[in-house]
Amino acid sequence: MVKLLLVLVLLLSSAALPGAAEIPLLPIGAIDLNADMLLNRPALAAADTLVLLVEANRDAFYKLSERGEILASGKLLQGSNSLLFARPGLFSGNQSLLFLLDVLENGVSFQKKINIAVTVDGKSEGEQREKTPLSGSFTLGMYHGGRLIGFRKKNMTELLNLKTGLVLPVADPGITGSAIRNQPASQGVSLLGLGMALAKFLAAKKSLASNKAYIQTLQKKKLTLAFQRQDKNGTKVDVQAEIELRVE
Repeated sequence: MVKLLLVLVLLLSSAALPGAAEIPLLPIGAIDLNADMLLNRPALAAADTLVLLVEANRDAFYKLSERGEILASGKLLQGSNSLLFARPGLFSGNQSLLFLLDVLENGVSFQKKINIAVTVDGKSEGEQREKTPLSGSFTLGMYHGGRLIGFRKKNMTELLNLKTGLVLPVADPGITGSAIRNQPASQGVSLLGLGMALAKFLAAKKSLASNKAYIQTLQKKKLTLAFQRQDKNGTKVDVQAEIELRVE
């Protein structure tokens, strides 16, 4: 009896409703910032151009607009699509923008709201952040046996030009090749130490790869750009802008 009931349950579950079907995916999926293109081509930001990365589940037509003005239109192909469009005044100052992405598939329209927050150096266009110069001085002293045998006074700006590196010991002519070969075995390289160093190197490499992947994920929604553009007087200035993306 139990086996018969089990068979009936399986038959009922497999005989789904005739008109029932899986709910299809929306024509578009994730919408992100195209960080690679924006970072590798700073001329785009200088021309007030933004690049989005749109994942399409199927081929569909699209229209991107702002307050009724069409900024871009065309066809999305299944897979990743770079949607590039110019918006005058995009990096002119701090502002929040709302774009509408309308997607048309088989006569049915879908819409996504794209919010873009732009922060430009905390200042208006053409202004550069003033850099406070280093001031003051310091003294470098050389001691031998607790006695000062020399010193040099330098400005703080010269601190940036100081170079440090590996200090190599001066070879002692009194040590011959045979003396070097006869050094105690304890001065050799430990296999255990070498193994630990290799393990640390591999762990650091793995951590670096994880951090890089994490940063790339963050840059899909929030990105900092550095580029040059001309101000109202035609002078080139350095601009640093931050873009933050939010999709509804």
